[in-house]
Amino acid sequence: MKHYIAILLAMLSLAWFCPAGDIVAGRGVEIRIQGVPPEEKGRIDGVYSVSGSGTVRMPLIGEVSLAGMNTNSAAAKLEALYKGAEIYTTPTFQISASGNDAVRQDMVTVSGFVSSPGPKPYTPGMTLFQSVAAAGGPNPFGNMRRVLLMRGKTNRVYDLNNLEDRNVEVQPDDTIDVPEKSWNPLKN
Repeated sequence: MKHYIAILLAMLSLAWFCPAGDIVAGRGVEIRIQGVPPEEKGRIDGVYSVSGSGTVRMPLIGEVSLAGMNTNSAAAKLEALYKGAEIYTTPTFQISASGNDAVRQDMVTVSGFVSSPGPKPYTPGMTLFQSVAAAGGPNPFGNMRRVLLMRGKTNRVYDLNNLEDRNVEVQPDDTIDVPEKSWNPLKN
């Protein structure tokens, strides 16, 4: 009986120091959001890779350090960041950490006025136009003349009606935003 108690105490102490819900650098996390319009839900929901430095690139706010946090703390942090930036008023996040490396895949995130927004698998040599196509292309309200590419702290607008801009190569963790068409035809 003492042997079983010792094993139980050992297992509990391991669980205390290595919680299963911790987010680990180099692994994956699944992030879901509620309390936002459906098109915004599609922008956020998905599987994200945690970089070697422990960050996750989130749409609209960029790099967020989550490694070492439990999933509840990470969800609270994302809620506070999105509220603080006045992007969403009442977001609720649900995060699931992965215990294996199989989830790790380089991604680009395509948001805005596309048919299927959200994280998309990155392939080497992938272009800006191919990234938007992976998201189902622009929806009827999407403006391909002012597509925003966000990389790190750099933002640049491209006209995807221009062949040169279509062939701009993207990198893993880039975020691409297709804006809404303007009602002023001179601005589209």
